[in-house]
Amino acid sequence: MKYYSVSWKQLHSTTHALTEKIIQDGRKLDLIVGIARGGLTIAHIASDFLKLPVASFTVSSYKDLKKQELSDISFHIGGDLKDKDVLLIDDNSDTGRTFVRGIKYLLGLGAKSVTTASPYIKVWTKHVPDYYVKKVDQWIVFPYEMRETVEALQTNLLKEGKTMDLVTRQLSLIKIPKRYITKYLNKS
Repeated sequence: MKYYSVSWKQLHSTTHALTEKIIQDGRKLDLIVGIARGGLTIAHIASDFLKLPVASFTVSSYKDLKKQELSDISFHIGGDLKDKDVLLIDDNSDTGRTFVRGIKYLLGLGAKSVTTASPYIKVWTKHVPDYYVKKVDQWIVFPYEMRETVEALQTNLLKEGKTMDLVTRQLSLIKIPKRYITKYLNKS
């Protein structure tokens, strides 16, 4: 598997570029809804640039870097969305199923419209958000998922019969800081 590592500085810059596209379009929006976990971080940054409130709900599509069946929404949005123009944000659109599920959910809560945005999309996504910045054909390693990446990559590589030395080298290659490798790598 190939990896695309994103630093906090890159994430902030890419999210700013994303919001600039939305501002330039002049789209009227009332609320940002971030798909937790990753979309919530992007939604928070976008909220600052767009001067909009943020809400969230949770859908999980991956476990140990492997796609799983899309589950129901596990934590729900509160409040009334009747006649609201909603900006639905996630950190990336991989297959697009999470966005499709989120759109259906928000419209079911009475949203007048749902616009989608993501700083990154995969080249194979079936749902291209209304706004995005960069197409990627690799697994994206975000700066807010260090523990998760260390543990998942270790699990996957050990299942493939790789050594701990190779696991450590791979984590270094994808720019995981040494302090997180040391802290979260299970050496037993």
